Amino acid sequence: MKIIDAKVVVTSPGRNFVTLKLTTDEGLTGLGDATLNGRELAVVSYLEDHVAPLLLGLDPHRVEDTWQYLYRGA
Repeated sequence: MKIIDAKVVVTSPGRNFVTLKLTTDEGLTGLGDATLNGRELAVVSYLEDHVAPLLLGLDPHRVEDTWQYLYRGA
């Protein structure tokens, strides 16, 4: 199984909320909250430009490996 799509979703029920939606090649979907109060649009840009491209092709079961990969700057 691998991640094939990463989309950033912004909703605005009074203030912006940022969610990252990941989809696997087996059709599973995962959601993660990525909101930073007052800087939501900066979070959107960072996720789209830097995080989402790095997640494509990774195994979603390897959470700790993925965390370390992103934390150490890929």
